[in-house]
Amino acid sequence: MPSPHGSPTERLLARLPLALALLFAALFVAAPLLAMVLPTLSVDGSFSLARYATILASEQDRAELLNSVELGLGAAAVAVLLGGGHAWLTHRTDLPGGRWLAPLGVAPLAVPPILVAMGFADFTTVSGFWACVVLLGCCYAPFVAVLAGRGLRSIDGRTYEAALLCRGRAGAERMLLRGALPELLAGAFLAFLFAISEHGVPEFLTVKGKTWHTYAEGVFRRWTRRATGVTEDQLASPVVAALPLLLLAAIALAIVLRVRARASDGTATPLPVRPLGHWRWPALLLPATYLTVGAVVPVVIMGLWAAGSTQRNEPISFAIMRRSFQHALEQAGGDLWFTILNALLTTVLLLAVAVPLARLAARRFGWVDHLAVIPLATPAVLLTIGFVHAFNGPHVAALYDATFDFYDSHAILVTAYAARLLPFGVLLLSSAVRRIPKSQEEAALFADRGPLARGLRIHLPPLLPALASLACLLFVLALRELDTAVVLPSGNDTIVRRLSNVVHFGGEDVGGALALLLLLVAVLPPVLGTLLRGRRLDSLS
Repeated sequence: MPSPHGSPTERLLARLPLALALLFAALFVAAPLLAMVLPTLSVDGSFSLARYATILASEQDRAELLNSVELGLGAAAVAVLLGGGHAWLTHRTDLPGGRWLAPLGVAPLAVPPILVAMGFADFTTVSGFWACVVLLGCCYAPFVAVLAGRGLRSIDGRTYEAALLCRGRAGAERMLLRGALPELLAGAFLAFLFAISEHGVPEFLTVKGKTWHTYAEGVFRRWTRRATGVTEDQLASPVVAALPLLLLAAIALAIVLRVRARASDGTATPLPVRPLGHWRWPALLLPATYLTVGAVVPVVIMGLWAAGSTQRNEPISFAIMRRSFQHALEQAGGDLWFTILNALLTTVLLLAVAVPLARLAARRFGWVDHLAVIPLATPAVLLTIGFVHAFNGPHVAALYDATFDFYDSHAILVTAYAARLLPFGVLLLSSAVRRIPKSQEEAALFADRGPLARGLRIHLPPLLPALASLACLLFVLALRELDTAVVLPSGNDTIVRRLSNVVHFGGEDVGGALALLLLLVAVLPPVLGTLLRGRRLDSLS
């Protein structure tokens, strides 16, 4: 029998994926963050924290930070109400059509938040703070819906029935809530995290006459005005100002990881269905409201735009819609293909990087999970500013002259997206690896195969279902990412960046057609997966 360690070449090839994944993390996570932070720690060439003494010194900064906290808490509450309610009704009760509505809980995730805001702004005023809370809560409720549904599926129905007999209905429901609470809280804190980091929707509402601002808007405002500053303090101000927002995000993610570690990953006997009685049909109002706000309204409004609803010379018609799609493909067909290709490359790159890092976190060093969330704790605008500092500074200018101008290429957009979404890949796959018994991998050491063959034929196949779900998630998130695209020059070629300009420069008919094309592309992966498997679409786990 060959040695379980294999030949030197096989061992080298087996270790190569992890080495490349660590290199990616060093170049595109650690390097941008260090390049962004280190200049703020130096004054006149010597170490100093003097610049950080100005944090929250102005009343405007304090007001913006308070607005961000209130926005995040409000959006999280709306996400729990809508996403948690959707999960409970579709997984726990005899809601009409619950089996079909359950997987639709992830549908708003395919719609970029900026499209939701644009859709509602078409027929009502959404410049108020609470309107923004509701919109962002709907946009990020899928995190709560998916995780809460997962929590409910992990509770053993036999345990619930035993609690029902011993403690009555109230005691059994309290036991049910305690069992699903870790997943529910994890989804709520994810909604909070994304809401406080959101720049696109609040900035869009500013155009519509908003008088309040968030902290993420303040950071981006400093960044866009940096060209007018000539001092080091002015150039470093966006990074310095972002520290409170970064701390808020880090605290939220720490809580997510802590409560998520208490959640059960095992399978269980399904919970008994609870009859709603005469509330059965009225209960449809909650999932209907959730899906209407998060998905139906944006799609309908974009369709009306494409059909000519914003034109005054011609009535709405299918002829105008056909012409809008034709113009959209003529004017932005290249941008559409670039957006799809960028999302595909981001997904492939992330899967290649996440698998070895997830195995490292699950089998050897659990703290890798905590390090992996750093790109998510860092607001997208701030992380992308780090890319500018790292790859557009004077220290790399000579290298670009001699070789490849990485900063002005589309490659930087792929790596920036991959760095931003890296936590999803590592956390989801490390959880999947932990569900695979260690004894199975230990037994594989006695197989008549080298380390490379064991990795490809024994370790990888059990992860394929998780990889398929993760690929769909990453592809959709890459399609809709806006805050990264607004900073990098190559982001101007993405469809979501082009759509965000509709409010400034008009062209709603072509913009509506582009939005519908983007949404069609976003829903294709799960639909194709369902058709190929020949099974009903289940809620993502």
